[in-house]
Amino acid sequence: MKLALRLGLSFLYLSVACVWAQEQSSAAESSCSSTLVASVPSRPTVSNSTDTTQCGVVELEYGWERQWVSPGVHQNDLSGGLRLGLTPNLDFHWASADFLSMVDPTGARSGFGDTWLGLKYRFLRQTDHAPSLGVFYVAKVPSADDKNGMGTGRVDHAISFLASKDIGRVHIDFNVTQLLAGCQATDGFDHNTGLALSSSIPLTKRLGLVTEGYGYTSLNRDKPAFASTTVGFTYQVQRRLILDSGIDIGVTSDAPQTRVFAGITYAIGNAYSWLRPNK
Repeated sequence: MKLALRLGLSFLYLSVACVWAQEQSSAAESSCSSTLVASVPSRPTVSNSTDTTQCGVVELEYGWERQWVSPGVHQNDLSGGLRLGLTPNLDFHWASADFLSMVDPTGARSGFGDTWLGLKYRFLRQTDHAPSLGVFYVAKVPSADDKNGMGTGRVDHAISFLASKDIGRVHIDFNVTQLLAGCQATDGFDHNTGLALSSSIPLTKRLGLVTEGYGYTSLNRDKPAFASTTVGFTYQVQRRLILDSGIDIGVTSDAPQTRVFAGITYAIGNAYSWLRPNK
């Protein structure tokens, strides 16, 4: 497990170093220390857009959800994290389930969840006839209490290939994700593939509608394949602050039954501007 974690963190470090070296000149040209700060939310969908956090900007996102997994089994989750735009096409992600509360036939329990670290890189911007393309790698640091059933206690890796396109007023995101989940029984990895397709459209100047369909193939005999659908809304309070809420409903019999959620995304400010000497 320690070796897998080291490999994952080494990948993150090398990716940052390589991409940063390639984009130093373009980053300078793209006003990475701009004082015009705007939020680029990744909530509330499972899929990720190729759009990265604005260069230099630190972005906070937090959300609460309640999920009814099956009859007699439900959980509450308060999670969030930070994102930093490293260059115009690369951002760093840190996310954690800060509080989990689970209820099943064995009783109720609560505690901290796992932590995820990742990098998203957009290597092609969209044109009139082609989508933007990107890749997103994340590694799970097992910070949850696996003895209490809050996590697996194993390192996971996931890599997603991203495509995004604006078609008129509609924004489309499509993801293909390969998950490697640490397996305690074999001391190796189980793996499956996820697909997600989401769309968002503005209903008014501030209010937007989000829809999504997503699913995963079977991970192992305890976690079969499933598919779910999401309907949600976003509301832009201001350029930096966006609220979201919605409902997720399982389509297949093995999917979690229902999930309701609400969250917030806030662009705190530009870290590069803070570090720039005052003239």
